Order: sequence, then structure tokens, then C-alpha cells
Amino acid sequence: MTRTGVAVMLALSVASVGTGFGGFGGLASFVDFKGLSRRLTELNTGDPPDKGWGGSEAFRLKAPQLWLSGHGAGFVRDFTVGGGGALTARQDRADSVRAEFGAGTGFFEVGYCYSPIEYLWVRPCAQLSAAAWTSYVHSRESFSEPNFSRWFLGWAVGAMPGLELMGRLPYGFRRYVGLYVKGGYLLPFMNPRWYGDEDPPSFELKGWSIEAGVRFGRMPPRSIRI
Repeated sequence: MTRTGVAVMLALSVASVGTGFGGFGGLASFVDFKGLSRRLTELNTGDPPDKGWGGSEAFRLKAPQLWLSGHGAGFVRDFTVGGGGALTARQDRADSVRAEFGAGTGFFEVGYCYSPIEYLWVRPCAQLSAAAWTSYVHSRESFSEPNFSRWFLGWAVGAMPGLELMGRLPYGFRRYVGLYVKGGYLLPFMNPRWYGDEDPPSFELKGWSIEAGVRFGRMPPRSIRI
């Protein structure tokens, strides 16, 4: 390759950092709620004795858990580098207690963008993420001053390999609006770390997830081969 060719490729690489995309969507995570349901049931029924509030119903939390997500990334040639986050909350109740669950996650992501046709891309990607979640359980008699309450806070870090498909509609100069769908599997690096009351639930944010949403972006210039 000539010096001119090297200079052109370096210039294109530097220029491409100023391009990228950002968007928002919804995410469904298929985590296993059995351990959390079992612990909430114990707190409702008092099994073992003196550990609950004397109810009789069982909690049966089910997936998927729905999240609101946002993200952004830039291009370095055909690679993407960026990050994002997501938030979720839910409320469940039995005859004696109510449970409030909330979680948040942030991630760093790299990917490789491949376009088999002009207006479609396939993007293998990998995320490094950190997540924290909390479960607050209290008697139903009074939300502001509960007679019975327990709280658990957990956090963990992990990785999620995934695959994304996106169709895009161009407008303006190299700009587009796109619809994307992305799936992956979250693999924790460690067991959850817990804070709060004793006997935390056997629960972690692990499993398959699927995300879909809207994206706005600007494509980098096409590579010039010399």
C-alpha cells in the first residue's frame, strides 16, 4: 500500500469517529423468578415461623421482565463502540404483603456492522454490564408506615453476547432512521453481592433477553480500497 493510501485510510478512520447512532426501545428479559417468588412467599406466610406476616397466598412472579432502554454508539470503520442503560420496575402482592421490585443496568458495547444489502445490517455485538436491583417487602396495612418490612439490594457484573438486525430508511446526507431488534444471553461473572436484611433471595439477572426499538443515526463514509 502506498503512503497516500495509508493516509487516506487513517483520515477515514478518524472521520468515522464523528458518526454513529442513538436510540431507545423496550427490552424483555427472561430471568428466573422462582427464587425471588419463594422468598417473598416465606415473608408473606411466616414459613419458617416468626419470619413473615401471617398470610396464606404464594407469590408467583413470571417472566418476561419489561425494561425501558436507551443507547448510543460511534463508528470506527465497520466497528461500533458505545453503551447504554435500562430501567425496570414492578409491583406484586399477596394477601398479607406487597413487594416492590426495581432494577437498573448500564453497559459498554462493541460490535461489528455488516450490511448484506443497502438498507439492512447484521451486527454481532458483545456487552460488558453492571446491574443493581432491589426488592422491598412490606405489609399492606399502610404503605407509608408499614408494620412489617424487609429489603434486599443486590448487584452483579456480567457479559452478554448478542446479535442485532436493523432495517434503515435513509434521509438527508448519510442519515437514517431505523428499526432494530437484538437478542442476547446475559452471563454473570460472579454470584450476586447482597445488602439489607438477612436471608436474601436466590435471584440474579441471568438469561435470554430481546430488545426492539427506534434508532437515529449517520453512516460513516464508505471505505476506499487502494
